[in-house]
Amino acid sequence: MKNIFKNAGILLAITLVAAIALSFVYELTKEPIALAAQKAKAEAYQAVYEAAAAFEDVDNAAALIKDYNTTLTAGTAVEEVLRTVDEAGNPLGYVLTVSAKGYAGPVRITLGIDKSGTVIGYAVLEHEESPGFGANCENEDVKQQFLGITAASQLDGITGATITTNALKSETQAAIDFVKSLEGGEAG
Repeated sequence: MKNIFKNAGILLAITLVAAIALSFVYELTKEPIALAAQKAKAEAYQAVYEAAAAFEDVDNAAALIKDYNTTLTAGTAVEEVLRTVDEAGNPLGYVLTVSAKGYAGPVRITLGIDKSGTVIGYAVLEHEESPGFGANCENEDVKQQFLGITAASQLDGITGATITTNALKSETQAAIDFVKSLEGGEAG
């Protein structure tokens, strides 16, 4: 009986030390990880809208996104939108972060969309899709499918990755329709 309490005490001490060490490491790495994610998003935004000289907040974006997301299929969401402007400050279009439920988890992409609702850039921010199938969403040939489309139905998709393709189509249509609503047009 004495050994049980002794062993339990040792395990408790080890667990306590490990928990303290993990919380210290978490606090130490939390900010650099957040900064790296923000930097990656900023680079993706510039990549999907190369003509943009700057990215500006959209007035009342949080409320607009919240309201719009209530109209979407469960699992699909517009997460962020920024207006793109040229050197003179003239509006060009938008960059959006959108997510949808893929095969193995959320697929988050960023799209550059001009004011008319035409996709001009595409980049994957994160996914957990299967290598050789859904993970092909990062391939150049898939990226090329997005350029110039005005509706998700124009996407061919990814061979062998129906769920990932459906996620990409769902989030792309959501982004296009959101931009059209911002520009006062009809959503498709």
